[in-house]
Amino acid sequence: MNIPLIKKSMWKQQFFAKSVMRAHEFPTLLERTATLLNEGYTFAHSIEMLLPYHIKNFEPVQQQIKEILSSGGSVTQVFEALGLEKQYLISIELAEVSGRLNETIYIVSKQLTFQQQAKSKLLKVLSYPVLLFGFLVMLFLAFRTYFLPNMSSVISSRADVTSSTSIQWSTFFLHIPDLIVIFSVFIVTTLICFTFFVKKKRVDLQLNLLFRIPYISLFWRLILTRQFSRNLGNLLLAGLSLQQAFEQLKIQQHQEQIAYISLVLQQRIILGDPLANAVQMVGYFYPKFEHFIAHGEASGFLGRELVLYCDLLDEKLEKIITKSVAIIQPLLFMVIAVCVIAAYLSILLPMYDVIDFI
Repeated sequence: MNIPLIKKSMWKQQFFAKSVMRAHEFPTLLERTATLLNEGYTFAHSIEMLLPYHIKNFEPVQQQIKEILSSGGSVTQVFEALGLEKQYLISIELAEVSGRLNETIYIVSKQLTFQQQAKSKLLKVLSYPVLLFGFLVMLFLAFRTYFLPNMSSVISSRADVTSSTSIQWSTFFLHIPDLIVIFSVFIVTTLICFTFFVKKKRVDLQLNLLFRIPYISLFWRLILTRQFSRNLGNLLLAGLSLQQAFEQLKIQQHQEQIAYISLVLQQRIILGDPLANAVQMVGYFYPKFEHFIAHGEASGFLGRELVLYCDLLDEKLEKIITKSVAIIQPLLFMVIAVCVIAAYLSILLPMYDVIDFI
């Protein structure tokens, strides 16, 4: 069996599926799949019924999915072929082990819905300021091309060399949008390079780097704790022991950081540490997570309380994202206000010199 050819074929299938399966279709597809599963349909029948309503040219994709399922493939492999993101694939893969597939698919659909709503809201927030900034950039270019050279010639013909400071200040003010664009490009480029730099590191080094950045550290701890608590809680609710649950978290290949953290925690537990103490010593989680685990261990409902804690973190994450999106537009309008003030100053300063000459 030629393994490279099989991998190449699977990559082509995933690429083809991603090109036809639009991101905004996933929440509806997942929600309807969960509904059909709850009504007693098999997953194969559910997908076969729903694909024609979500993919325009569905026949090739449907054939590929049939091949995956007929060869013993999992639900996770089907959604991976359709292009679902890895952060959601881990939940579906572990749900197949725990037997909570219907509930997990429905939860993933709600998470995707919120993610797309946040993106849509962000685009709406950015659209007007970006268009306004583009108009200001064209206005500044017009000023630099026509207004500034004319004023410079008028002032230089009537003034001393020492009185040309107004032209210098006008030139500086008219280049403020350039500085803003350069600064923005620098920030974006730095973030992209940092992302690639982190991804190439070992998992433990990735976590150490991310946890050193003040605000990103707390946000990333929240993300990891949210994923870890829901997946571990669902596995425990399915009747798996703590060691069996950690084994499942270790062998999944969709989230390397979760697999690494599970390995570290399992080693601490083998040495005799309670889960709450191990979580506190590892230090990769959201603050006070260990207190919630200690309460769950004492009450005997650790799985249920982990899922409840994840729901609380979901609400907290949604509030953080909503507040962050709400802050962006005022900041952009402040940048535009700076540009408008700079435009006024670039016009008024040379005009005052001309008035003095008159």
